[in-house]
Amino acid sequence: MTVIIVIVWSVIGFIAGGMIATELGPLFGWRHMEGMSAYFGLLFGSPIGLIAGAVFGWRNAQHYGTDAKRRGNFLFLTLLGVGALVAAAFAFEAYRTRDDLEDTLWLTCYMRLPEGVSAPPKDTKSSLELRSAKETRRSSPYNVPAWEMKDGRATAQNSVEVYRASADRKVAVTIEGGPTYVFKLDAPARPKRYSYEGDWIKPDSVEGAGGAGLEVKCGM
Repeated sequence: MTVIIVIVWSVIGFIAGGMIATELGPLFGWRHMEGMSAYFGLLFGSPIGLIAGAVFGWRNAQHYGTDAKRRGNFLFLTLLGVGALVAAAFAFEAYRTRDDLEDTLWLTCYMRLPEGVSAPPKDTKSSLELRSAKETRRSSPYNVPAWEMKDGRATAQNSVEVYRASADRKVAVTIEGGPTYVFKLDAPARPKRYSYEGDWIKPDSVEGAGGAGLEVKCGM
């Protein structure tokens, strides 16, 4: 019984020590990048935790002397506590990720200016912002879309990643030097394929003054 208790607490200490040290890694110069802090946890925290867990288990096993029943109760409570923590961790993770999409999607929006409006200069930046109650995502601030003429209208495109499910999504498009046009998307919360087919949509609101107007057609 003592050996089993020591092994169980050694494993608990090994895991707990590694996890704690991984979180504390940046304090010792091991960043949360490229797994560096995880290496710190494995190399330093886990061995310390293993030793501490083994000592704790052995001391508690010795505390009960030859009373096999009390040792058994201690082992049972230990395993019960571990099971409860694991179940709680799974429940928390399931709750935390309940709105995550199965696969990360790209929301791509085609933008077009009114007839008779020339395309912006080649170095003009634009931003595409996804807005929902679950997330806010922005396209690269360095993006410079390639404007081209289609059917006599200046057209370009921009994209942003989508991670979370939401039935209420909006996109805000800003062309450098102009206002922000906000469009409400008619898309399912968990789109399997949100098509580009359909009519161009006009903005539901405009934040700021000026601008020549803008329409979009979006898809995932």
